[in-house]
Amino acid sequence: MRTLTIHIEDLNAEKALLEYLDRIGLKYSVDLNDSTYAWWEDQQLIEELNTRSRNLKNGDDSGLSFAEIKHRLLSK
Repeated sequence: MRTLTIHIEDLNAEKALLEYLDRIGLKYSVDLNDSTYAWWEDQQLIEELNTRSRNLKNGDDSGLSFAEIKHRLLSK
């Protein structure tokens, strides 16, 4: 089984889509839990990303090389 997530804000489009799925005999489920995290609207996260980016660009943070990351992952 595979999962396909579709975000629909238009109720008419949602109704038409569900009718189509019924017509073609596709089994589906509808999750009414709207748990989407809009990270681009999270000001604290955006500030953290901007700070990290700025520190990498100006040399305050040297970052990690691919070899260092690979070594850390393989040593777990």
